[in-house]
Amino acid sequence: MENNEVFEIAKKFNINGTPENISLIESGHINKTYLVKCDTGKRYILQYVNTYVFPNINELMDNVERVTNFIKKRSNIQTITFIKTKENKPKYIYNNNWRMQEFIENTKKFLSTESLEILEEAGKAIGDFQTQLNGFNAETLFETIPKFHDTPNRVKQLEIAIESKENKEKRKERFEKAKEYIDFLTDKKRTSITDTITNKLKNGTIPTRATHNDTKLSNILFNKDTNKYVALIDLDTIMPGSIVYDFGEGIRTSSTTSREDEGDISKIYVDMNRFEAYTKGFLEKVKTIITKEELELLPLGIWMMTYENAIRFLTDYLNGDIYFAVRKEDHNLIRTKVQSEILKQIEYNQKIMEGMIKKYEL
Repeated sequence: MENNEVFEIAKKFNINGTPENISLIESGHINKTYLVKCDTGKRYILQYVNTYVFPNINELMDNVERVTNFIKKRSNIQTITFIKTKENKPKYIYNNNWRMQEFIENTKKFLSTESLEILEEAGKAIGDFQTQLNGFNAETLFETIPKFHDTPNRVKQLEIAIESKENKEKRKERFEKAKEYIDFLTDKKRTSITDTITNKLKNGTIPTRATHNDTKLSNILFNKDTNKYVALIDLDTIMPGSIVYDFGEGIRTSSTTSREDEGDISKIYVDMNRFEAYTKGFLEKVKTIITKEELELLPLGIWMMTYENAIRFLTDYLNGDIYFAVRKEDHNLIRTKVQSEILKQIEYNQKIMEGMIKKYEL
């Protein structure tokens, strides 16, 4: 899109000043994001929302607005503030795809870190988010991505990809390369436990909560000077779910020492010091709201989020790379290998993880 068009779109919102500089922010895999600087010194985030991934943007915005309003009424925690369009119809969306929010100043974010202090703060951020939303009626939220953390459904999609005659004929070589991981990830001892969390949500053994569902480190803003957490961003995947998912995804992305597409398996390991720091921060914030059943499921949540990502990458590889963007040969297979190695280490360290959770749960 031409820069002049983006300038004109920015002017459609009730901002403080006139846009004088707009730059594309090179991060994020789904939405296109711009930083808007106005002549008043005020800065904003302008986003083009990918409606292929999020087909009902009005439901998405309804989720975000209700959750952020709930938090703002209960605490002084910073959260996303969207800017209304000048036409106010619909309130926050221009031309079906565009939205604008205030830029949260004096903050920074990390793609990864070895700092245990920052990881403890990350755990606090996710835990505090859950605590502030305790009491929110999650059943009123729309599913912006249906069956997002329905792991049994993800297994079913993998089985369909494996059994597909078309896949086997077109991508015979891929099946041969992936055989070890097909066998590993479809092992009965793994597939048989994938419905544990979903079943407990359905029968009410654990509460259905408003969950972020994408709690990676880069979705947390930290104070530039103090490294204390400031806000949780990228709320598009807020849906009904389990606190176990948010903890598990946070650990999966914060406690591992390699890139998601690391080619050298020997460089991949789950750092127990990082795990402990994140867990300590998280449990400090949720100790007044988390149930006994949820606590017991936290280790499984880490396993489940890692397993789910592994089978999603493998499914896409066998289907011909139709969902995840790939930038090199066998990219999704490499991602599958990384998540499978992390999964092995989670299984190996399960007792240690359980012990650390017990250490900080009181």
